[in-house]
Amino acid sequence: MWRRRGGGDAVFDLTGRWIPRLQAPTPRADRVARELMDRAPGTDWTGWLVDVHDARGRRVSMRSFAHAGSGRRG
Repeated sequence: MWRRRGGGDAVFDLTGRWIPRLQAPTPRADRVARELMDRAPGTDWTGWLVDVHDARGRRVSMRSFAHAGSGRRG
C-alpha cells in the first residue's frame, strides 16, 4: 500500500508481490515507489510512504518515498 502520511490519499496493491523470506523488503519497496513516481512526474510525493505487509497483514516495513527517490538514476 502507498499512502500519504496523515491519511487522506492511498493507492492499494491488492495483488501484492512475493518476496523471498531472506530478501529484505526495502529494495523492492523503493522500486515500487520509484515506479509510481515515474508514472506521475510532477506530483508532490512529500509525505508518501510505502507500507509493506506480510500475507497475514502484519507490517514488515515502512519506507518514505523521499528515501526511495534518493536512489533514483538519471
